[in-house]
Amino acid sequence: MVIRGLAAGVAMLGTLAALATAGPAATALPEAPPRVSPGLAWGTCPPDLSRALRCGTLDVPLDHTRPDGPTTSLGVSLAQATGSKVGTILVNPGGPGGQGMWLAAAVQRALPADLRAAYDIVGVDPRGNGHSSPIQCVDTEVFDKAPKPDPVPRSDDDKQVLLARARAYAEGCAARAGAMLPYLSTEANARDLDAVRAALGEERIGYIGWSYGTYLGAVYGHLYPQRVDRMILDSIVDPSPEGIWYGVNLGQDIAFQARWRDFTRWAARHDAALRLGATPDGVEDSLARVLAGVRAAPAGPVGPAEVYDMLSGAMYDDDGWTPLARALRAYLDADHGPITKLYEPPSADKANSTAIYTAVECADGPWPRDWAVWNRDADALHRANPILTWPNTWLNAPCQFWPVAPREPVRLTGAGLPGVLLVQAERDAATPMIGGVAMHRALPTSRLVTVTDGGNHGVFVFNPNKCVADIAHAYLRDRTLPASDRTCAAGAAPDPDTGKDR
Repeated sequence: MVIRGLAAGVAMLGTLAALATAGPAATALPEAPPRVSPGLAWGTCPPDLSRALRCGTLDVPLDHTRPDGPTTSLGVSLAQATGSKVGTILVNPGGPGGQGMWLAAAVQRALPADLRAAYDIVGVDPRGNGHSSPIQCVDTEVFDKAPKPDPVPRSDDDKQVLLARARAYAEGCAARAGAMLPYLSTEANARDLDAVRAALGEERIGYIGWSYGTYLGAVYGHLYPQRVDRMILDSIVDPSPEGIWYGVNLGQDIAFQARWRDFTRWAARHDAALRLGATPDGVEDSLARVLAGVRAAPAGPVGPAEVYDMLSGAMYDDDGWTPLARALRAYLDADHGPITKLYEPPSADKANSTAIYTAVECADGPWPRDWAVWNRDADALHRANPILTWPNTWLNAPCQFWPVAPREPVRLTGAGLPGVLLVQAERDAATPMIGGVAMHRALPTSRLVTVTDGGNHGVFVFNPNKCVADIAHAYLRDRTLPASDRTCAAGAAPDPDTGKDR
């Protein structure tokens, strides 16, 4: 899926990452021992996680068809119910490649007191990811050294250079993580979740997933409908087998361009404060001048690839619009400080997220093995959708060379599932509205809540909306779904004119 919130181009949206870094400042749990789980010994957590959590590890089969074969280790976290527990909710932030252990504390903090009292919230770092036997495909300090190659090719020779880079990435994955690659997929992640459920001693379990986590949750519900207590899917991947994942990424290229147009209209309305242009075309011209400038002479580590990363990252959440706009304007005023401050250097965590993103997407469904297909589609899309098309093409191009044969995508039926709550922002770029509609169609017991005119990725918990929260909290309390599909109005866009971004 197609999550590109980090500068490296994958994993969680910026809002989630910000909450993750805020985690360790949370209040620690009291010294009373945590509730005992049959297959998990809870203890202290790694230092990068909130002190409000308890953590443990669980060994699961590397190959779930061979339960007595080799195993891999999962990191699991617990935000314990503060009162009389009535259930457990597993949470996943998306990706593929998003770490989940930190998320348990963030979700618990966001819930009202009665739900914090009622639910254990459990986070899992998916296999190969984070604290779960992490893999790497490349030496990120070399491969991702900035400025990276310009992702928008000017010639066939440029394309061949970038294609060779994609091949090298796939070969690096085979060399460094080849033993793990055949066992990285959404189905394997879903079966791991059921192993966690069993280790917790729960007959049924709740689930909340965002972005790729919606697809993971839906696949879990397809495999184990009798194990699902309740389920919220927010910012929804189109689960249609025909689109997993090549077609989904093509659709995302179009949706990011539409969200960029939202940005240009917003920036033009606030031209007095932002000075990027009084019309959307004027804002486009400002971006063109920035890209021309960093192509001619990078601003420190920032070349065109890094600018495209900043653009796509800001389209996940409009909290990022004002910093992006001010950085572009400053660059045009010969001040490179703000744009270099937005640059996020390579890190082991980002490289791990990229590796998992690539491994899972390449494995989950078929990808073209003929470069002519990729080239035709990217050339055609780029003409009208230049913000994401070529950067996204190169992010996924290792799948053309992937050393593991893809699986047949899961065809969801929704059979046996209880009522499912779906939440979707109408103008979400990372998971376009078509995904919410398709998931609603695939899960007959679902209700769809649409945030009209909203474009932020991740609504419940991460972009608070009282209308959505009221519906979700009622559902978590007693499984009450709306009698029919609902709409909720989006919040106000940032207002740089007053200095108030929200």
